[in-house]
Amino acid sequence: MTELRSKTSVITQSEDSQLDARNTLWDLFHSPVMSDSEKERNPGLFLRSANLARILALAEIYQEIVQIPGSIADFGTWRGQNFILCENFRAIFEPFNKQRRVYAFDTFEGYRSGEGESQVGHQDFKDGTYSTGAEYDSVLARIMSIHESINVLHNVSSGHQVVKGDILKTLPEVMEAQKNLCFSLAFFDMNLEGPTSFAVETILPRMVPGSRLVFFQMQRDFLPGEGATYINHILHKRPHTIRRSTIYPSVTVIEIS
Repeated sequence: MTELRSKTSVITQSEDSQLDARNTLWDLFHSPVMSDSEKERNPGLFLRSANLARILALAEIYQEIVQIPGSIADFGTWRGQNFILCENFRAIFEPFNKQRRVYAFDTFEGYRSGEGESQVGHQDFKDGTYSTGAEYDSVLARIMSIHESINVLHNVSSGHQVVKGDILKTLPEVMEAQKNLCFSLAFFDMNLEGPTSFAVETILPRMVPGSRLVFFQMQRDFLPGEGATYINHILHKRPHTIRRSTIYPSVTVIEIS
């Protein structure tokens, strides 16, 4: 049986029996129960409800910004699922809008030891946790290119970018290089207060009215970075509304007024 548990499994609310069921489902996916081409056309057979709910929640949020100009930033992209989903949402919900660029920011090296705002206060989040391995940024860029080649207006370059490195350096470089760059949507999943606060402070002046900030871990007690960032940098400093996703309750959506 393929083992899906990981050292970050502490954040799951699933019972052992549910985790065992997930492993069994994964084993069935890898079994010769059907051809690979049929698996590709029937992903819903193996997509569990929590993962489907997250995708549906992000699709709902994306639809809210279709009429709003601006690009998308994914901070702490990790494997890049949000990055790829946004291109596919673009192809579904606004197929002729190739001006909507998506930027995936990550070090791709996982967590590093740090202090204060750069320290994760939980033993299961150690050096290297969430590392994707060498050259994964190139792999992610290739995956995006493949998706774009399938989608509407595949012959028009979108300018989507995978941005590797420390956000304190890379985000200012991107914004300096594109002085007209505005944002309509930004995902935050870096967990640490230091880089999250920096990204929020840097990007807010370029968030257009009606744009969305999305936090994935805002109220987790052992990952206080996003909640602290909201309290210190948004709550009393920028007019906004805030809500949680009804489909995926751990997702918090902030609409900038």
